[in-house]
Amino acid sequence: ERDQMMRDATARLPPRCREMIRLLFYVDPPLPYREVAKRLGLAVGSIGFIRGRCLKRLQKTLQGMGF
Repeated sequence: ERDQMMRDATARLPPRCREMIRLLFYVDPPLPYREVAKRLGLAVGSIGFIRGRCLKRLQKTLQGMGF
């Protein structure tokens, strides 16, 4: 149930956040920031900042779903 809620919340995020979360947390083995930046067309230095914003959005979405 918890995994499904996480998938549902992630699906509600903007496309860039969805893809970033997938690349950072669901790809095995984990990708380095350099590869994530390349795949998303972003500067390596912006990955940490954008990751933080996306995780805050995910947290708010989960809270809104009662998690």
